[in-house]
Amino acid sequence: MITIGIGNTGMLLATMFNDDPLLFSTAKEDTLNFNGKKSVQVFSKEGASKRYKVGAGIWDDNIDKVRKSLSEIRNKKVILFSSLGGGSGSSSLYPFSSILIENNCEVLIFAILPYKKEINPPLSNAVQALNSLMPIISKVSVMIFDNEKLMKMYDHDWGSINAHIIKRADYVINLLQKYNDDAYSPLTLDQSELNSVIFGGGFIDLSDTFIEEKVPKFEYGALDKTTKNCLVAMYVDSSVNDNKLDIYHNIFTENLGRIAGRVKNARLIPGILRAKVNRSNAEQTKVVDRAYITIASGLSIDKYLAKISKIRDSAISKAKTFNKEYKGKTIIRERSSEILDI
Repeated sequence: MITIGIGNTGMLLATMFNDDPLLFSTAKEDTLNFNGKKSVQVFSKEGASKRYKVGAGIWDDNIDKVRKSLSEIRNKKVILFSSLGGGSGSSSLYPFSSILIENNCEVLIFAILPYKKEINPPLSNAVQALNSLMPIISKVSVMIFDNEKLMKMYDHDWGSINAHIIKRADYVINLLQKYNDDAYSPLTLDQSELNSVIFGGGFIDLSDTFIEEKVPKFEYGALDKTTKNCLVAMYVDSSVNDNKLDIYHNIFTENLGRIAGRVKNARLIPGILRAKVNRSNAEQTKVVDRAYITIASGLSIDKYLAKISKIRDSAISKAKTFNKEYKGKTIIRERSSEILDI
């Protein structure tokens, strides 16, 4: 699996996720943050001025160089980190994804929305970046993190925010390899099944809702008849014996039926994983030895578009004000002007 980071934020997250990522920069200052620590491929020294259009121009001018840089990445699974608010990262998503698709790669993008007070151009960049992906949204998977919500959750602590993003990305990618032990399971999951969901195309999200009480809750999307892929895993503490595990298997099957009714046109992939359960997220019952993880891809695009539309409207309103030309009023009269002409 290949990890790519583009732009300052993307490169930072990629290096937090993987010890040997591919990093792409368009600004001298961003490059200096990582040179000496990691190898950075530089496509410009001037940067994109935090503007999508400028960034798109840089990638367009260097598209052959980009294609050459990605030429050996073929038939691979690729995860790509980028901010949606910056100029170089936001504008890179379509050209990079398109080339990787041409190379028969499967692509999963972890994209970070700017918070509201970043205003323009970050808000405008985010809208343009997501809009650029719409023609290929069925061929790439996109998981969005909203800095507006994360800033409130972690009280503006960027270290905690970045750690949250990496933890969620790690769950999605390494659910079986890192968060599952060798204890017995009556309903196993394999890596190919997980990959078929997270690289299944469209918007993807993860939920840890305790499904015995509620339907899985996602950041934007919802499980419905348009959902393409849905993986539901019940975590059972490794200390639970086989007899009790059979009881939990029955509980899982019963609750799985309710989810199946919501995603009636999706591929539904159930499994029971074993690990140390630290919390269940149950609100109404005192459950301590089982929990749930739901990963869905191809989530209904409508709710994502509604969110994007709100950002678009805000960006347009601010851009109109920014672009409005003001004619200054004369602040001194002619007689005063004569006096001031010393």
